[in-house]
Amino acid sequence: MGGSGWRSPRPEAEPQLSQRVRPAGDPLRRALELVGDQWTLLILQSLFLRFRRYEELRLRLGISPTALSGRLRDMVDAGMLVRVPYRDARRTRHEYRLTERGLELWPLLISIWAWEREWVDGRREVLPTLIHLDCELATSAPLGCGACGRRVDARDVRAERLDSTGVAAATASKRFRRKDAEGLAGDPLMFFPDTMELLGDRWSTGLLVSALLGARHFSEFERELGIGPSVLSGRLSKLVEVGVLRTGVAKTRTDARDYRMTAKGLAFFPALAFIAEWSRGFEVTGQEPDITLHHVECGNRLRPMLLCDHCGRPLTRKSVQFGGVPTPKR
Repeated sequence: MGGSGWRSPRPEAEPQLSQRVRPAGDPLRRALELVGDQWTLLILQSLFLRFRRYEELRLRLGISPTALSGRLRDMVDAGMLVRVPYRDARRTRHEYRLTERGLELWPLLISIWAWEREWVDGRREVLPTLIHLDCELATSAPLGCGACGRRVDARDVRAERLDSTGVAAATASKRFRRKDAEGLAGDPLMFFPDTMELLGDRWSTGLLVSALLGARHFSEFERELGIGPSVLSGRLSKLVEVGVLRTGVAKTRTDARDYRMTAKGLAFFPALAFIAEWSRGFEVTGQEPDITLHHVECGNRLRPMLLCDHCGRPLTRKSVQFGGVPTPKR
């Protein structure tokens, strides 16, 4: 398991697909509505850095009171946060603390950091390194299989879906716009430019999930998402522009071109794997997950974890820390 970084996925590979019957409920949709939202991710990051009070979060993020209150309320309702009272000079107030359910999302934030640092131009120079305290070396935190302990990427996974009704219902409903991040752009630790194009936009997230599940043609994306042609064309163009999709000549009569995941696009798979795993916490007794990921090599359900690419040990929240944090430009 040695090496300085995890291997780049082959652009031609997509997870294989099979189908079953869907029961009532949609845990993946609920998970994506929560964490497939850039403000929620930024709030999560701030909470992990121990910014817990409402005014601290508002000033750190430059977020409107309405947006902040709404996100915090949703996170409390989902069991990710708990409100804890404290007393200031004048009255009793509340701060927000991560529950165990919220703490389970730390690998998602690490995966986003790793992807931005590896695949987004200029990010390696400004983002901090991640130190594995067990071996005291910087790690790129590659994805691993919890069953066999080996590294995993998108080409090693088979995705099993419950049905063929499409993925439109399993997409985020909130839109995080570029202008919303203008106040964060000067701080590289608070600004995730390419991640913002993939998470936080309901159609882009749906397109990414569909592409990872094997959709390639315009008509397939249209059918999967129930999306209008002009909106679909715009979102596909944006994903091509940021380098997660590439175009080619289609071999069908109905489509002039196809869209394939690039290495950069497939490298975002760990983030989606952690979201899919986290969504299982919303399942009711006897309910099957919307999408089940299987590690082809060992034959077990993929239980994603992060590994150290030097010593090969699993990373835990308490066994890593960031080092070499750059000074934000003002």
